[in-house]
Amino acid sequence: MFVLLLLSFAAVGLIIGKYRQLLHIAKLNRAVVDKLSSLTDSAEQVGILQSAIPDSPLAVVLLKTWQMKDEDYIITKDNIESTANLLIHKLEKGLGWLSTIAAIAPLIGFLGTVTGMVRVFINIQARSQNGIDISFLAGGIWEALLTTVGGLIVGIFAIICYNDLVQHAENIAKHMQEQIDEFLIQIKFTAGKSVKR
Repeated sequence: MFVLLLLSFAAVGLIIGKYRQLLHIAKLNRAVVDKLSSLTDSAEQVGILQSAIPDSPLAVVLLKTWQMKDEDYIITKDNIESTANLLIHKLEKGLGWLSTIAAIAPLIGFLGTVTGMVRVFINIQARSQNGIDISFLAGGIWEALLTTVGGLIVGIFAIICYNDLVQHAENIAKHMQEQIDEFLIQIKFTAGKSVKR
């Protein structure tokens, strides 16, 4: 139970930290989009992006997109996608530990139950000459099963939060991808018009 308690504290710490990080990044990305939507001048847009770096992953990718505006569209898109994937990987950092806690907590609980039951049967064998007290047997079994309950509670809580955090990270990634594609089309279109002139 002590190990499960430590795992539950670690899980809660990871969950709170990741929720705060993802909500903060989503808020920063929205602020960048709102500021860019009200501007048409590319110099002003670049200024907004530079001021948002390094806090907003979207600003980092959009600035790189703007810097590569004169490159071939396919090359630009591939380069931007690799940068975006790296930033998304950073968003998901720490979620592996939460997944591990979700997987091992029930196993640790089950291990506690098994070792507890072994102790119960050792005590039963030691007392078998004097007769077995049913209350002693029941008390030992429920104490052993308590670790399984604890492990399942920690594991279920961790896996629910893990899946929700992964969904949040994926939503941020989808939003970033939409904004990147839109911005890329916009700067390529602007560049094309300036070339025709």
